[in-house]
Amino acid sequence: MFADNPDISFTLTDDYYKLIDILQKNASEEKNIWIFCDVDSLPRERFRALHLMKEFYRYEHKKLIMLLSEHNMPLFFALYSLLPNAHWLLKTEDVENIQPFLKQLLSTGHNISCFSHSLVDYARHKLRNGQVNYTLSGNEWWLMEEILKGKSLSQISCEVNVDVRRLSYIKRHLMKRLNIRNNIALFDAFKGIFP
Repeated sequence: MFADNPDISFTLTDDYYKLIDILQKNASEEKNIWIFCDVDSLPRERFRALHLMKEFYRYEHKKLIMLLSEHNMPLFFALYSLLPNAHWLLKTEDVENIQPFLKQLLSTGHNISCFSHSLVDYARHKLRNGQVNYTLSGNEWWLMEEILKGKSLSQISCEVNVDVRRLSYIKRHLMKRLNIRNNIALFDAFKGIFP
């Protein structure tokens, strides 16, 4: 679509910190920038990394396109609540649906999000069938990242000054929704979601 346009340049990096450095240098510039961010390539603390990314696409001439794999789908609703103005593309999207997605990106305003065809179908199917038990809230995602680092609830409570009973409630509620009875099963359930 863009190969013939001399005003368009591309930068590709799998180094997250190099990307942040590039974004910081270009943050205040008026040129249009599209950031394609693969959730799988983010550093281990993805929740914090995405908060940092959020700072760079708040400008009207910048667009953040999140690339999701099938195993990221339980995170979609949490990601969407964290990045409401981002755009969403499944990495397994059919080729014939990618060009319309990019054209929609070109024509949409700053406050309108674009979603790839397969992602819309996936979300519609899950919501229609009441299968939202396997989605994560932002709080659940953050807490699971902290737990998977080997921290106890009391340690997390001290670090962020949140009542340990509140953290315990979030964890218990998540385990109940997922029909998980112990910590080992909980860790196994999140192996495919977190790196």
